[in-house]
Amino acid sequence: MRIGLLASTGGMLDSFFIEIAESWRSHGHDVSFAAGTPMDAARATVIPGLSRRPDLRMLRALSGLSQWSKRESLDVIVTNSATASALVRLAGGTAPVVYFCHGLHWNETRSIGDRVWPLIERALLPRTDGIISLNSDDQRWFAARFAGRPQLHLSTGVGLDLLDYPVRPLPEGPLRLCWIGEFSDRKRPHLALDIAAHLHSTGLTFRLEMLGDGEFRPEIRAEIESRGLSGIVTANGTGDAAAALERSHALVHTSQWEGLPRVMLESLAMGCPSYAFDVKGVRDIPLARLTADGDTEALAARICADWTSGRLLEPISFDRGALDYSHAADGILRFLPSLVGNGADSPAGGEATSCRMS
Repeated sequence: MRIGLLASTGGMLDSFFIEIAESWRSHGHDVSFAAGTPMDAARATVIPGLSRRPDLRMLRALSGLSQWSKRESLDVIVTNSATASALVRLAGGTAPVVYFCHGLHWNETRSIGDRVWPLIERALLPRTDGIISLNSDDQRWFAARFAGRPQLHLSTGVGLDLLDYPVRPLPEGPLRLCWIGEFSDRKRPHLALDIAAHLHSTGLTFRLEMLGDGEFRPEIRAEIESRGLSGIVTANGTGDAAAALERSHALVHTSQWEGLPRVMLESLAMGCPSYAFDVKGVRDIPLARLTADGDTEALAARICADWTSGRLLEPISFDRGALDYSHAADGILRFLPSLVGNGADSPAGGEATSCRMS
């Protein structure tokens, strides 16, 4: 097969698809990358007008996407990220399009966006040949609206190169926590400070390292000082997530919703427990320790109780091999032929399939 991998930015392809593409190539398939910006790890066709955030300039991308598909003689296009997936389905063409949905861009219809995005996605489904979902909420949404058509559920997402996330030795000394993500509305870094303030009020000795960047980081740094958390909480920018997990006893995650939070899978692979809220995508992570959404006091209380009881230091019992990227690569490769050529007549055509953690 000649497979096209498309995302809004080259960084998304770098982050999620390099190992998967190499696995497909090792089986004799041709893989072509395309995005709105260049990749660092491979050569990609840059599509003018394609970006992460939709605007009028993206109309330029329609012809570029069509030309890319024809020039590469693609048999199938696997598209990730909301803007890229919408545009390639609108562009049309001869190659079937599989929407690899890392996360539908709404949670529980609480906001205007939560009401608008479902309407847009429903309008695009007739132009969609197959769906790949990662969390149970999105899987149910597609099952109700894409019934009888090809669907694949990957419960470990794109997976990990486990060599990059070895089981770490337990850190010594006081409790060390980390928060890793984008300083944005959806990731809610302010809630991490609320958790830290609750822990601090109990008299517990701990440190919280916040790793990442985004529009709210300057505000968070100022709030650390104003709330008397200097020397306890740091937010110094981006860094090595695996190294941060290695020097931490636990991960704190505060997102409003997720597709399937990769950092929590990385934490699980390294044997580092995760504390988070019970929201879409997050609730699908095995062994995550959850409290009601937004209840920072309850989450802090659980962290404190687990630390003082010693439960937080107990080894995590999980088959980390289930997180290897090979499961996603092989699962998708078995799925795609049902969409190519006469695949609709194959046993997999039109059926929902699943690739789950063992």
